[in-house]
Amino acid sequence: MSQSTAYIILNILVILAGCFITACGIYLFVNGLFHSIIGFVLGIYYLLAGVCIVLLEIVFPQKLVNLFGFYTYWFGKGALISLIGLLILGNSGFFLAAGIIVIAVGIVCMIFHFILGCPRPLVNRSVERKPEPQGQHA
Repeated sequence: MSQSTAYIILNILVILAGCFITACGIYLFVNGLFHSIIGFVLGIYYLLAGVCIVLLEIVFPQKLVNLFGFYTYWFGKGALISLIGLLILGNSGFFLAAGIIVIAVGIVCMIFHFILGCPRPLVNRSVERKPEPQGQHA
């Protein structure tokens, strides 16, 4: 398997994880709207996180590289996805399955950090993380 094929497969896995997070958000948002404020707020959080993960996986604007530098590495991306998967993890049903899938995708991303280079978005493949100058701190 070539390196570009591995990038595309991992990008698709991260998009799938983002779709699961978004689906959990929609369910909690709609269900929490009538039952509890906690479910409603978590639904909004999952919706925003899932949509952002999917969009940033498709296209990653150069302006966001400095703001979300951790997301330009497979390990940072995997850690974020695993954290959200741990928050989603439920006792049974869809939330248990979605949580396990999202955590597994995050762990795969963290493992591939040591095998592949920096991730690239699907559409704009030229985005690269610019190293900060040494010795200059803001």
